[in-house]
Amino acid sequence: MMIPSIDAGNSRFKCAVADVAGNPKLITNRYGEPFTPSAVFFASDGSTIVGTEAINAGFVEPSRLVINWKRAMGTDEPLYTADDSTVYQAMDILAILLKDAKDNIEAKTGQVVNEAVITVPANYTDLQKQQTIDAAQKAGMKVVTLPHEPTAAALGNELYKQNNSTALVYDLGGGTFDVSIVQTKGNVCNIIATGGDPEIGGRDFNDRIAEKLLEEFQSVNNFRPSEDKHAIFFQEMSQKIEQLKISLSAQSQSQAVLFCEGKQLQMTVARELFNSWVRDIAEKTVRKTKQVIEDANLDISQIDEIYAVGGGSMMPIVIELLEELIGKKISKKCEPHCAAAFGGILSGRLEYQRQGKNYTIGNVVLPSPTAIVHEILSHTIGVLALTEDNKEVCSEILSKDTPIPSIQTKVFQLSQPNQTAVTIKVLQGEDGQDVKDCLMLGHFELNDLPPRADLIGRIEVTFSLDNNGLLTAKARDIVSGKEEQMQIDYEIKPKHADAA
Repeated sequence: MMIPSIDAGNSRFKCAVADVAGNPKLITNRYGEPFTPSAVFFASDGSTIVGTEAINAGFVEPSRLVINWKRAMGTDEPLYTADDSTVYQAMDILAILLKDAKDNIEAKTGQVVNEAVITVPANYTDLQKQQTIDAAQKAGMKVVTLPHEPTAAALGNELYKQNNSTALVYDLGGGTFDVSIVQTKGNVCNIIATGGDPEIGGRDFNDRIAEKLLEEFQSVNNFRPSEDKHAIFFQEMSQKIEQLKISLSAQSQSQAVLFCEGKQLQMTVARELFNSWVRDIAEKTVRKTKQVIEDANLDISQIDEIYAVGGGSMMPIVIELLEELIGKKISKKCEPHCAAAFGGILSGRLEYQRQGKNYTIGNVVLPSPTAIVHEILSHTIGVLALTEDNKEVCSEILSKDTPIPSIQTKVFQLSQPNQTAVTIKVLQGEDGQDVKDCLMLGHFELNDLPPRADLIGRIEVTFSLDNNGLLTAKARDIVSGKEEQMQIDYEIKPKHADAA
């Protein structure tokens, strides 16, 4: 049995497996690379190419390359339309990447992979998690568990061995930003607060750098390349921006050289200049970090350790601002790129233990882990309700930072006398928030209710979260005993809730 841990990043895929002692080890790809670029190229013969080879093919035909797919998870946004008119969405791209990872792990280990642990951003919605499960199934794998990336990173850094400690995990990936506060007591890890921003990631830093380089190119050459006419130039610039970020993490300056239509830009980029380009984005992540500390009802001085994970966390400006906020140096126990994938191995072992299964490597049954992890919900979830003045708002049932798994029930009145049916709309949004500003996760109906003239509390709504944070919503009419359960059409893009 082989149960890999896959950190499915927007920029890179990282895969780990357990050795016979239960320790995680990284699995290189077919080219011997520790990480695989999260890129898919659709060849003209109908085949797909993944990783570095896909990026190289994209230099020739950039319109066939798909990158930066992760923020589109949970939507029906078309990312690529094939020659046969097949439309590929983010879930389909993830499935292709997961199938490639599965095939590579099987080739490297000689063992069949039927299950996997897949890490996901802490701010993922129920729909995004479900689409991750669907993508894995499409790739031929059952998901064992979906640990949040900051939590997995905490386990990868062995925080469960830090008795009576409070740590901050700052996770700046290619597409999303998460931050979590982890408290350890004995062998127990409690996630006490989480936050971040799904619209901040390394790609936003890259976009800013690209804009600055284009401005310089135009200033020098009185000519600005455009994406529709110079796609190959933009593909090459993207690669050079990555190289620039890496080199400026180790040295004080680097060269940026770009060519387009016989014109060129050759520019020395000092670290100070680079920092000035992206400082406001980095500062935004630090403000979000400070907010999570406040949400945990902690003073900054109570943070014992900082763990920065994800490729974006390696930028000097990020390190500088984060250490300045906390007043401590970032811990370097685990390589930032590997922490979540490594922690996913322990998450899988813990889930097997919870299910009463033996976790085996070959013929070796690994002992049950001693760590205990208590995860939390990253969003407030409720239902559409009417206020006394008939305003449609979200009525909270499960609040942000609720422990996972969890179950909670709330009783509601019907809105009109003698009402015989009710639609339950499940929302992601804060308590009392206008329904127009909430995300509708799904809806279901209770019909054939016995009419009553009085408006008593009779509709009992129960939300339950499983170990992966996936939601089940049930509604029961206390008067008749009728009961229904939410069924979400996961092929429909989540949308802002409209009026009932």
